[in-house]
Amino acid sequence: MPSLWYATKTVFSTLALTVGIAWLRPPIALAPEWVSAHPTLAQIDRANSVDDLHQLRSQIQTEIKSLPQLTYARDMGVIAPYLTLSQLTFRLSQSIAFEEDAKATYGRAIELADQAVALHQSGDRTLASLQQQEFLWGAAIRKLAAVEADSVLAAQAASKVEQYQQILRPIERQVDAQQSGFLEAIAGQLGPAEDVRIVVCQLDSRECRSFQGDVPPASPASLIKLPIAIALMQRVTEAGIDLDEKIYIDPGNFTENADGAKIFVDREYALREVMARMIKESNNIATNQLIDYLGRDYINQTFRELGFPVTFVDYKLVGDSTFPKNAGSKSNRSTARELTEMMRRIYSFEIAGDAELLDALVGQYDWDFGYQALQNAGPAVHWIGEKTGQNSKVIGSTLAVKIGEERYVMTVTIDHSANQIRLRQIIRDVADHILENGPLDDSRQR
Repeated sequence: MPSLWYATKTVFSTLALTVGIAWLRPPIALAPEWVSAHPTLAQIDRANSVDDLHQLRSQIQTEIKSLPQLTYARDMGVIAPYLTLSQLTFRLSQSIAFEEDAKATYGRAIELADQAVALHQSGDRTLASLQQQEFLWGAAIRKLAAVEADSVLAAQAASKVEQYQQILRPIERQVDAQQSGFLEAIAGQLGPAEDVRIVVCQLDSRECRSFQGDVPPASPASLIKLPIAIALMQRVTEAGIDLDEKIYIDPGNFTENADGAKIFVDREYALREVMARMIKESNNIATNQLIDYLGRDYINQTFRELGFPVTFVDYKLVGDSTFPKNAGSKSNRSTARELTEMMRRIYSFEIAGDAELLDALVGQYDWDFGYQALQNAGPAVHWIGEKTGQNSKVIGSTLAVKIGEERYVMTVTIDHSANQIRLRQIIRDVADHILENGPLDDSRQR
């Protein structure tokens, strides 16, 4: 004769096959109407804490004890109460395990945050202490983010994430400022440091150092040609345009170019050549034609979509004195940080048309800035590409370099200067510092 133990064992065997033993809170698969109708099922989903779930399970256990002893049954209707309560018990056990796990994760996040607070209250403001605080807050945030969205603690965890992120941001800035202090010293050696912007990033780890990297220089000058080239390659990739397609160079886009520039108006050139000459020989006419070809709206929307909110193009390039047609009315803009990130993505093969862009950067004709700065830096330093820029408001370079076993990208600009010697010295000093003190991120060498 079937016993309650045998009926319950059968129920759990069936549930194990139907639902699966996963510590989640899924709805019971193929639940009979008599399970769905039980009030406890709705109460499980409305529970606000693990304690609520434990209380519900106690209620079910009490209900089970109140049932008459089952000795024999020929139809489902007689054993329905036993099956219902067995399934509800199983569901509650799943929910409790799920919430206990979420509670433990949440509790660990609070412990990490408490450690960070204690460290801050100690008054220690050394770099090591700030880095430990940064790690603890970051670890707490990651723990909170691991709390599942359907946990009763989800809203509480999300609120804590927002609170902890607000605490973390100024600590990150303090860490960055202390780690980047050597850049300020380098920037001020041969003139006012406030005129200089420097950002250098280790390519593989994305570890960066910055001095005024988020402050736009007085002008991006020809450095703006790098973002325009990125926008072009994005358009070419999206639309499936052949880079061998020829475009007409409108006479209205004429302006003076550097000696040796090969793009002429009233002729046709392949898109590949127009882009390459814009970068390699810093060709102004090519740049102006590409601004018309892409359209300013598309260019700037592309920057925003790629995560470069500051970089902006409106003004065409002007040589010695000749203004092109539809020259624009707003100044172009970028930052050393965004230019460096563009270079990082190109050299990490993370951006559309990166091979074409790399070829152009390595083929740079202007070797007076970064290339010359690093020419005699020793066998451990190798220049691997560059885009330069200079006008009456700024001089600068964004370049890629290998230092030791690591690759770096760097942008340096100096406002209100044409001092190539100072620019080269800054680039060389940054490389020398890394060479002498080791990689920005040395975790792989420990």
